[in-house]
Amino acid sequence: MGYKHITATVLRLAAVCILLSSACLFGAWYWPFGGRPKIKSVPSEAKSEPTFGADEQPGIPRQKTKTTPRKEDTVSVERLEKLAKEGNHQAMLALGDLYFTGRAKVKQNYRKAVQWFEKAAELGNGQAMFNLGLCYDGGFGVNKSLDQARQWYVKAADVGVSEAQMKVAVIAEDEGDYVQAMKYLRQLADAGNTTCMRKVALFILNGLGTSAPASEAVSLLSQAALQGDIRAQVRLADCYQRGVGIERDYNEMFSWLNMAAQDGDPEAQAKLGYCYQTGMGAVRNTDVAVTWYATAAKAGYAPALVALATCYRDGAGVARDLAKAAEYYRQAADQGDSLGEYNLGMAYLEGRAVPKSAAEAWRWIERSARQAYAPAELRLGMMYEEGVGTAVDLAAAVGWYRRAAAQAEPEALFKLGMCLLQGRGTPPDRQAARDSFVQAASLGHRGALAALEQLAVSAKATAQSEK
Repeated sequence: MGYKHITATVLRLAAVCILLSSACLFGAWYWPFGGRPKIKSVPSEAKSEPTFGADEQPGIPRQKTKTTPRKEDTVSVERLEKLAKEGNHQAMLALGDLYFTGRAKVKQNYRKAVQWFEKAAELGNGQAMFNLGLCYDGGFGVNKSLDQARQWYVKAADVGVSEAQMKVAVIAEDEGDYVQAMKYLRQLADAGNTTCMRKVALFILNGLGTSAPASEAVSLLSQAALQGDIRAQVRLADCYQRGVGIERDYNEMFSWLNMAAQDGDPEAQAKLGYCYQTGMGAVRNTDVAVTWYATAAKAGYAPALVALATCYRDGAGVARDLAKAAEYYRQAADQGDSLGEYNLGMAYLEGRAVPKSAAEAWRWIERSARQAYAPAELRLGMMYEEGVGTAVDLAAAVGWYRRAAAQAEPEALFKLGMCLLQGRGTPPDRQAARDSFVQAASLGHRGALAALEQLAVSAKATAQSEK
């Protein structure tokens, strides 16, 4: 993308040179090489949507392509050399492009390209600064240096080159410098880049590099969504669903999800299915829910595969089919989806449409637990405690109970409390056990309530015996 202007440089300049009568007039002429980068929407985001996809980043300079020079190319080269010697930075930039690509009978020479870029950059040409960054980034005509590349990118970004602003934002984000990333993302967003509007909004929502209010994020998402950014539409729906930065409104949520789903976004399709399944913002209709799940599943969207599998497992909106359920869980699990892994593990544990296998169950559930899925952490703790699919390891069991308990999983809190009370896999700690029971009871766990009552009776009996 960084060198997309190269092909047009010679052709346009030749035509202009015919029209322009003096170098003075040419020197006042401005040519925005390339313009604003055309950026595709970011794929579905993770919890913080932290990075751009590869298709959103400026590319390295293109290699030489074989073309047949035209007469006007030769004329333009002669004119460019004359103007460059007169100090015209646009001509210097164009010559650098020609030496880089080897067009117009100019022998490809990266070092000469760099020399012309440097001359143009010294005169304040932002595109030349960016091109130098690309050369240092890729080691074209210079020793490869990421530090030097970044310096030139920043210089180009600070004079308003949108490609450089994007590049610096990407680098800064990758390095965790969200303040600098936000600086350039805001500039791009202010210039109308909808992808960057969404990125800025997500930085705000996740508290990255800014303390701006959530309402500003919603405003940016709304602007991008109204301009057709599908991913912004989905994120805006999330805000309406959770009441973040704006009043909760399931109807608005549904409207934006429906718009994005109709345009083919798998995440929106899966979430729209959930709306129909639960009646959130829509009239409850399990059949329609399954249709949307299936549509998103065809695109390979893992959460949709899990949802569709669960429908087949439970017979919700479709005839019950445990084999199909297991297959869809497996497809999601193969993508590393924690819910798919857990449910596939449970299918092996219970022998639902797959051979019953404690070892396979442990393998898949352990994968899910490693991704901090609380039900999987709890189940893995139970398998260690009971020796299912693995050797008994009470210390490991307690460790997994603690992980699940940290996510307020009621059963894990109860089991952790029992281990602490009995000294199983951990030194006994009556007070810590009680605290765990209290938390579990506050979440409605009946066993924890009974345990607290028993502790109270025991404490009362102990007090009486000591009198």
